[in-house]
Amino acid sequence: MENANTVQQSRYHRAKLWQIGLFTLNNTATNVAMLSMMFYAFFTQNVLGLSAAVVGTIAMAMRIFDGVTDPVIGFVMDRTDGKFGKFRPFMLAGNVILFITILLIFRTDVEKGQSWKYLYTTVLYVLYIIGYTFQTAVTKGAQAVLTNDPAQRPVFTFFDAIYNTVLFNVGTWFIFTFMGPRYAKNVIDPSLWHDVTLIFMLISFGMTILAIIGIWRKDRTEFFGMGTHAPKIRIADSLEVIKNNRPLQMLVVAASTDKLANVAVRGALVYFFSNILYSTALQGKYSLWAIIPTLIATFVGVRMASKGGIKKSFTLFTLMGTVMLVAMLVLTPILRADSSVAVPVTVIVLLVLMAIQVSVSQLAGNIVIPMIADCSDYETYRTGRFMPGLMGTLFSFVDKLISSFATFIIGVGIAFAGYGGTIIEPNSVVNGRFEGVILFIIFGLPLLGHLASLLAMKFYELDDKRMAEIKQAIWEKKQKAMAGTAEQ
Repeated sequence: MENANTVQQSRYHRAKLWQIGLFTLNNTATNVAMLSMMFYAFFTQNVLGLSAAVVGTIAMAMRIFDGVTDPVIGFVMDRTDGKFGKFRPFMLAGNVILFITILLIFRTDVEKGQSWKYLYTTVLYVLYIIGYTFQTAVTKGAQAVLTNDPAQRPVFTFFDAIYNTVLFNVGTWFIFTFMGPRYAKNVIDPSLWHDVTLIFMLISFGMTILAIIGIWRKDRTEFFGMGTHAPKIRIADSLEVIKNNRPLQMLVVAASTDKLANVAVRGALVYFFSNILYSTALQGKYSLWAIIPTLIATFVGVRMASKGGIKKSFTLFTLMGTVMLVAMLVLTPILRADSSVAVPVTVIVLLVLMAIQVSVSQLAGNIVIPMIADCSDYETYRTGRFMPGLMGTLFSFVDKLISSFATFIIGVGIAFAGYGGTIIEPNSVVNGRFEGVILFIIFGLPLLGHLASLLAMKFYELDDKRMAEIKQAIWEKKQKAMAGTAEQ
């Protein structure tokens, strides 16, 4: 008889640690692009002089378009199996498109007329969305081939959390604290954005090449589902998945509501530091401080997910984030800035609470990506179909549809506060309505998102025990299929 270790090894194909580490850079590469585009609303309003409400509406429409393109690209990806694999062509093509469009958007001629600037930036935004979808679809879809061991999948989260923590925190510091003061108009200087986006996209391209190297040996037919050329996926299959894959439905609810809040918060933080705390430079320093709790949360969370299951870790960290948000909502009214010192103690308390809350919430968000692979395995178990591209992009479709309202919420909120058509100067005083809008976005939206996530997890069945059962069933079906093929 085969011993237990032999059976275990034949059931799972694991990845090398360096393969996971390099492939994770694919998500980081797209996040570098997203970090640039997080300032699209800020750049178009305060550098190009466009209306915040109009720009917010355009950004919302583009986000919806982004979601619509996802299932189409996922469908094509699942039908792809050529000389260069299923995923690598999409990674390279997507990043090249991102590189070109972002550089052009942030080099828009400020002297052109308003109508021209609206049209020019919108067309480029459409192209950006296509490139972004190409590359992000791979991050979700390729999880199923990188490793099929549920205990190893959280390792992706470990690398992803570290990379993104460094990216978003150091990147924000780089823009607002290191680069900003070196330009005549600080963060509203066009030259600043010319230089920053070029640096960012060169880094993004380099990360993409490394990620292609990481997935190279796994991007082969033998790791696709049952390990054979499966029947072509039909468009109707996507509708069946949406209707009957309950874990995917619940994960979409949990992740999309959190994503809506996270995107809105990142866009609103520049106003929080600049026009509520009156210090754009402090935002960069805060970003560096926040690295420590994020790394601690990541280390603990990944170990928990590897031992106790991804669902358990996601739920716990979402609950912790909820508790922190409630605490901040209670304390914020009394934490008013004191102009007698550079950084008041009350502000430091608030920033510490924010850093802890963001760290646990980001970890929960990062865990979602390997959870999509679990949903893909569930689909293979349920129907025998291997469709990681469509599974990931169907998830993204609803996720982006809901989170598309993030920039729109910011734009409408700013317009509601009376600043829709004006340039908001850095470190300047704003009215109380504006402060209320920004504080609601930063604290209120994440709280609502977390509550929705906790409710959805009540109906998400893929815990560690259930995944072990699913993997066993898939392995048995694969053995029968291979035996049947050998007899023919």
